[in-house]
Amino acid sequence: MQFQEDDIEAIRIVNSPRNLASLIVGFLCGKSFEYKISTTEKGLMQEFIGHFGNDGIRHRQFNELLLLLNQDIVTEDFFKFFFGDEVKSIDDLKKGIIKFRGIALLCFGNIKFAFRKLSQMDNKQLEATLGYCMTKPEEIKEEFQNRSKELLSIKKIDKDKTWYLGEITGKLVGDEIKETNKIISELKQSGSKPDKIFGDFINRLSIIDSQIQPNQEKGINNTYVYLTWDYMDVYVATSMRNKWEYEDTFDTINSLFEDKKLKTLNLRYFDPTQSFCTNPRDKGLLESLMLKRTSCAIYLAQENDTMGKDSELAIMLAQGKPVIAYVPKYDPERYAEKIAKYPLSFFKRRLNILYAEEIFEKPSCIENLSECECDFSKILDDFSQKLREYFAKQPLTLWTEKDETFKNSYNNFKKVCRIVAVAECLNFDKRAEVLKGRHPLCIQVDLKTGVTNGVLVVRTLDDCISLLSEILTNELKFRIEYVSLATKAKSKEGHIELQEEISKSAFRVITGNEKLTNSFWNLFCRRRNNLYSITT
Repeated sequence: MQFQEDDIEAIRIVNSPRNLASLIVGFLCGKSFEYKISTTEKGLMQEFIGHFGNDGIRHRQFNELLLLLNQDIVTEDFFKFFFGDEVKSIDDLKKGIIKFRGIALLCFGNIKFAFRKLSQMDNKQLEATLGYCMTKPEEIKEEFQNRSKELLSIKKIDKDKTWYLGEITGKLVGDEIKETNKIISELKQSGSKPDKIFGDFINRLSIIDSQIQPNQEKGINNTYVYLTWDYMDVYVATSMRNKWEYEDTFDTINSLFEDKKLKTLNLRYFDPTQSFCTNPRDKGLLESLMLKRTSCAIYLAQENDTMGKDSELAIMLAQGKPVIAYVPKYDPERYAEKIAKYPLSFFKRRLNILYAEEIFEKPSCIENLSECECDFSKILDDFSQKLREYFAKQPLTLWTEKDETFKNSYNNFKKVCRIVAVAECLNFDKRAEVLKGRHPLCIQVDLKTGVTNGVLVVRTLDDCISLLSEILTNELKFRIEYVSLATKAKSKEGHIELQEEISKSAFRVITGNEKLTNSFWNLFCRRRNNLYSITT
C-alpha cells in the first residue's frame, strides 16, 4: 500500500523547532499541539534538526526526541516498521509518519489510539494486529496463482437463458401462455378466428417453457458448487427483475472476471446470473452466507436499484469489507442505441420511474434535453399515450415481433430513445454522487471495530477491474486529505479522509469534532460491565 499526505509534505522543518514539534505531537501522536516551546527546548530541538542531514537518527535517538516533547517512547520494531533502520532526512521522517497515519486510518479510525497501541508492540504483535497490511503484493499474487483448482466447477448458463432463473421472469412464460390462451378463447367466443401468429407465439412460448426447468436445475447445481468451495473472493450485488437486466449483468460479470489482470489470480466469485434456489428463503440464506465468506463486493448500479442490493452493500460495509460501486458512465448516443433494442416494457417501466423521481424537471436534464430535442415534453407525452394504448391491446411482453412493429411504425422512436438516454445518463451521474458522499450513510461503520468504511465508486469497467485487483493484492494507493466543511480552515466541522486513488472516494474518515469523537469511541466500545475500552 502507498500513502500520500500533502499537508505533511508541505511542512517546513529546517530552522523551525515548532514545526518539528507539531509534526511529531500532532501528526504522529495524534494530540493537539498547543503548549509553548521554551528557549531551552528550541535549542535542543534545533540540534535534532541538524542531525537529520548529517548522521541520521536511529531508534534510541528518536525516543530522546519523543521524551523531549513529553511523549511516550516507541519500540524498536515499531520504529523499523515505519521508518526503517534510521531516519536519514526530514523527508524520511515525513514518509514514515504518513505511512503510520495511513495504516492508523485503515485499521483503527483513530490516530491517537493507534499510536498508543502500535508504538508499544514488537514484530509479532505488529504482524498479528496489522497482518494483511504487512503482506507484500508479490506474496499475495503468488498465493492466488498457486491455488489448487476446484474439483467442482460452474456449468455456465447461456446469456439468453439466464433470465429463466429469475423469481419474476422465470414465471413470466407460464403467465403469458395463460394470457395468450385467454385472448384466443375470447376471440373465438366473439366469433373471430384467431390469426395464425397466436398459434406461432404459443408454440414459441412452449419451447421456452420446456427449457426453463433444465436451466433452473443447472442453476441449482451451480448453487451447490458455490456451497462446496472452500473460499470465495468476490460477491456481485445486482438487481435483476427483467430479461435485459440478466443479460446486461451477464456481460458485465463476464467482462470483469475474464480480464487478464484478474484471470491470472484464479479468483472465485459468486455470479447471481448462474445460481438458482427453489424458494426465496433459501436464496436469502445462500446470499447471506456468500456475503459473510467473500473478501469484497462489487455493487452494480443499474437503471433501478432495490432494497436487497442496497442491504448487501450495507452488510459488507458493516463487516469492514471493501465495496466497489460500479456506476456506468454512459455516452447518451451509445446508450440510446443500446436501449433501442430493449422491449417496450423497459420504456413503460423506466418512464414511470423517471417521471416519479422528477428527473425530467431537473434543470440539468432540461438543459441537456433542450439542446437535442427542444419539444421533448410533447414527444414523451405522445409516446406515453401510444404506449398505454399499445399495452391495453397487447399485454404480452414477450411478443417481441409486436414490439418491433410498434417501434418501426412510430416515427419518433429514435428521439424517444435519445431523450430517455439523456435522462438515464444524468440519473447514473446523480447516483454516483450520492454513493460517493452526498448521502451520510455512504460511509458506514465496521460493527466490530468502529472503523469507518466507505463505498469506492468507479464509472468505467477498466477502473473497476484495476481497483478490484489492487484490493485483492494489497496494492491500493491512498491520499490523506483534510476536508474542511466550514469557511474557516481546520475547523472542527471538517474531517480527515483516506481517499483511494482510482475512485477518488473516501475509504476511511476521522471527524475533527472532538465531542463526537470522544462520545463515539466511549459509547461504541463500552463493555457490558459499563467499563469503557477501545478495542479492535
